[in-house]
Amino acid sequence: MKRLFNFLRRSTTPNQTATRHTATQDVVRSGKHSLVRLNMDEWSPDAQQTLRSAATEHARLTFYDGKVHHGYALRGVPTPERCPRCQAGTRQHYANFIYATQAAPRVLFAPAGYFCTQCPTVVIDEAMIRAGIVEHFTFQGVLGIDYETRPAPDFFRTWNGQTAVYIFDEDQTPQGIATTRSSQQQRLLMSRHKSRGKKRLEKASRRRNQRQK
Repeated sequence: MKRLFNFLRRSTTPNQTATRHTATQDVVRSGKHSLVRLNMDEWSPDAQQTLRSAATEHARLTFYDGKVHHGYALRGVPTPERCPRCQAGTRQHYANFIYATQAAPRVLFAPAGYFCTQCPTVVIDEAMIRAGIVEHFTFQGVLGIDYETRPAPDFFRTWNGQTAVYIFDEDQTPQGIATTRSSQQQRLLMSRHKSRGKKRLEKASRRRNQRQK
């Protein structure tokens, strides 16, 4: 968890010199529940906050500012209106969702979570998050929730009722999330660990050969 938090803090620090507050609106879903995608990477922090406030007011949904330890995918629960852990009611909120990509973790502001009113659990509409991602990034799983009122985000301890396992590449960049129940993901983790070990051995061998020369 600490390693994941440190990486995210380094890679998502706002650009204090950015001043461009305009962006092309991309309607990715229309109808009763329309979805507009905006890339705010180059917006100033103040402009981003202004847009978030306007979005929550327009949708009459508040920004979530509680705690989250457990995440569930909407596709795997009977209804988003009840918590799959304690069966209490849920409430839809806007939130900053941390998700993995093929490059680095990113944060998406969206009303994609149904948060339990009694325990630290959220049901996530991954389809909404996928639809909101800039096209050149590939969605590889939601990792946790980021906040505006405190520096430390919450990374999931469990995912879909199982212990969460975070997947890192050889550069320690988070690549996704799995569970201890997924044997396929476990095999992938073991394969990646073996690959890292092999590469470390190859580098050590090259260094030895260079010193001998």
